[in-house]
Amino acid sequence: MKQYPGYTLVKQEDCPEQHGTLTVLTHDVSGASVLLVENDDNNKAFGIGFGTFPSDDTGVFHILEHSVLAGSEKYPVKSPFLQLLKSSMASFLNAMTFPDKTVYPFATPNETDFKNLMDVYLNAVFCPLAMVDKAVFEQEGWHRGEDGTVSGVVYNEMQGALASPDAQLQNALERAMFPDTAYGFVSGGDPASIPALTYEKYKRVYHRHYSADNCCITLYGNLNMGEALAFLDEAYLSKMPKGTSRPRLTMQDEQPGVQVKIPYYTEKPEADEVQCALAWYTGAFADRERQLGVEILLDALLGSNQAPLKAALLNEKLGADIDIGFDDSTLQPTLELVLRGATEDTAARFAAGVRKAVDDILAEGIPEDLLLASLNAAEFASLERPGSIPDGVLDAINAATGWLHTGDPAMLLHTNSLFASLREKLAEGWFDALLKDLFAAEPVQVTQVPTLPKKEEEAQAARVDGKLVLEHPLTVADLGSGEKSAAGGEEQLAGATLLHHPSAGSTYLNFYYDLGSLTPEEMQYLDLLTDVLDELDTPRHTARELNTLRGTWLGNSSVALSIWTGRQAGSPCHTKLTLSMSLLERSLEKAVELGGEWLYETRLTGPGAEAAYARVLSQQKLNMEQQFIQQGNSYAAVRAGAHFTVENALTERVSGVTAYHFLCELLEKADWAAVGAKFEALREKILHHAQLTVSFHGSEAGLDTLRKLLPGSAFAEAERGTACAYTEELTAPVNEAFIIDGGVNYDLLVWPMERCAARKVLARVMSYEYLWHHIREVGGAYGTGMLTRDGVEYLYTYRDPHLTESYDTFAKGPADLAARDYTEKDMNEFIVGTVAKLDTPRKPYAQAKELDRRYFCGITDGMAAADRAALCAVDADTLKAQAAALPRQMAKSVRVAFGSKDAVEAAKGLFDRVETL
Repeated sequence: MKQYPGYTLVKQEDCPEQHGTLTVLTHDVSGASVLLVENDDNNKAFGIGFGTFPSDDTGVFHILEHSVLAGSEKYPVKSPFLQLLKSSMASFLNAMTFPDKTVYPFATPNETDFKNLMDVYLNAVFCPLAMVDKAVFEQEGWHRGEDGTVSGVVYNEMQGALASPDAQLQNALERAMFPDTAYGFVSGGDPASIPALTYEKYKRVYHRHYSADNCCITLYGNLNMGEALAFLDEAYLSKMPKGTSRPRLTMQDEQPGVQVKIPYYTEKPEADEVQCALAWYTGAFADRERQLGVEILLDALLGSNQAPLKAALLNEKLGADIDIGFDDSTLQPTLELVLRGATEDTAARFAAGVRKAVDDILAEGIPEDLLLASLNAAEFASLERPGSIPDGVLDAINAATGWLHTGDPAMLLHTNSLFASLREKLAEGWFDALLKDLFAAEPVQVTQVPTLPKKEEEAQAARVDGKLVLEHPLTVADLGSGEKSAAGGEEQLAGATLLHHPSAGSTYLNFYYDLGSLTPEEMQYLDLLTDVLDELDTPRHTARELNTLRGTWLGNSSVALSIWTGRQAGSPCHTKLTLSMSLLERSLEKAVELGGEWLYETRLTGPGAEAAYARVLSQQKLNMEQQFIQQGNSYAAVRAGAHFTVENALTERVSGVTAYHFLCELLEKADWAAVGAKFEALREKILHHAQLTVSFHGSEAGLDTLRKLLPGSAFAEAERGTACAYTEELTAPVNEAFIIDGGVNYDLLVWPMERCAARKVLARVMSYEYLWHHIREVGGAYGTGMLTRDGVEYLYTYRDPHLTESYDTFAKGPADLAARDYTEKDMNEFIVGTVAKLDTPRKPYAQAKELDRRYFCGITDGMAAADRAALCAVDADTLKAQAAALPRQMAKSVRVAFGSKDAVEAAKGLFDRVETL
């Protein structure tokens, strides 16, 4: 048994889910909990989480999360976090405020970087200068300007975060469910309450909650645990004796039957855009089998439009869509159903409709095949861990959660036994009993009604502007030469091109149909077809049955458009209809069979299909209207870029404002038979005639199996066309503003620029040396930056209180950068931070997709090496010359903004046209 000087061993156990060993320790002096996750993952991770329980809506813990990263005793600079973003090799670097905890995690593949980051993070949370420098509180939290207006990074962020009807509905629901505990408050902060927070209370709350005996620390991956533990002990924990008690959460008496009605203020209130949320408590956090059972049950009954409970509710015509929510990370987990696109009358009938639908399902019994499919899908997801967040960061968050509610940081990292137990209970009626119990109580109900807005009534520093001085700064030499692509092969089979690569994870099977010959309108219809495929029957199975089979046999399966700009001559736009499946190799035959049925046999015409089109397009419209408020920067970027590249033009056409107008037109015409006919013609044109590439990532044995399966499958054709680039005529540049609800803006300035890898350094310097200070720290926006993409570059703001002022700031940036002097150390930091983004570790499924993209775009290892060399060769003269040339390039730019009515009207001289969405 290993010895851990300074720590007491609580337990040590094998953990196959994490491919290694878990060790739980308690620090002897401080009482801090420590979890070691030892495995072979080179993407090492660290996390420290504190129990943070709000007692009001001032967002004090959110403001503290920002503040502690703004300078510390050992690193007394104004933005150490920003400087780490510029110069670290981290694959993840962030901090997060949850309703009941605050977590500071990072991940990096470099051990020296790990040591630097761990020290900066620990010094930040335990020794922040924000406790002696009120300017941090005023910058990150709130301050009142000379004109009386309130601003601050968190204040402005939450103005945007709470602008959407969804966010307001969610907050009202939590307040109704938890009127007496921390969960009833807005942990991020309500702008109406943030100015009530004083600097004195802010400091008191920090000292009460940011203590070593109120934290859980996670060390993850292939690293020297003994060395890391010794550093923790000697540099920090041994200097922090435990207190008499730490803060604790309290339990809420349940609130069955509570009903609340709230307004949603909008310039365009519609009677059929009422929302209604129903919520229930799901039992004890510590009962992990029950909570996993709830997750599986909700997916089986509500996971798609064909799932029995959702289908029954949609058939009642109460609204356009029903969403589900389930949070099992809190002390009292909850589930919720949200009815969208309703009227006040139908919203009033929602609870009774749910009660009747649940009773009807219980009378028949839940189909076991549905439960099995959902269980398999959940188990596959727990193994593959989809998403871009590194596994070690997920473990750190889960460790803090388990520690907070049970004292055991390892609790949530074990799942195999839970799945095994639930699998045994499928046939025992256990899930039927669970369903009955979950919905036995009257729900908490919140109804949200669109309403016109009310008319407003008249009415010496501790930190220095220095550089972060690390004990072991990274240099360009630490970057290495980059990883080479895994060797693969290519062959012709069954009329298709078959690619194959080894896989580091599950088996991945991707089908790519070339779309170069399609017209712009056909691309719009095809994108809609990918959205409705889940809803359509085949001659052999109903949509629900087919979805169940996919869930049973496959991990993830999806159909979508892929759009890329290639590196070949002329920068062609490559577009593909992509069927992606992840699976266990033993399910390969089923994958080919089910994928073929899904694509080739779905019924695209008839009453069932037409009803699905009306339903799904209504749901898509509601979804896009929410996204305009929450992600306006993304929509603005592709809208402006559409004037300069085919990739952006097509992306905007199928998923931007143009796509939204197309949706609205189809919904108004409601000629679903014509839509079905379009889909039929497109399917014939693409599936039977377009060039097809099949990409297999798996073992040689799996490849041999696939070679036998493809010739007799639906995918086989004697002859197919050749691939070609997609083209469409670009439109003349126009400056546009789109008015959205909410009090924040998203400002974009986009100009054409030929691809040049070396300009990524310029973009990083503009982002972190200029925009971060002027737009975020001074201007109060939540986010800002410069990005360089294939064919375009742009400056952006995110959740910005300003519009005109930000465009003025954009214009001054080039001269500011060109006038600066850059030392060799500066350039080294810029280059390390930029090149490190090329080396961000990818999970196996993401790596498979990246290999496929490189193939189609003609990106070789030699090209990647040349890009890397170009980045490493950037010097101060190059950077200054690029900055000096920016005004000439920006003269060709287009402005697109998504913003509030007041801000847009005040800045209307900047735009050629204004539209209210």
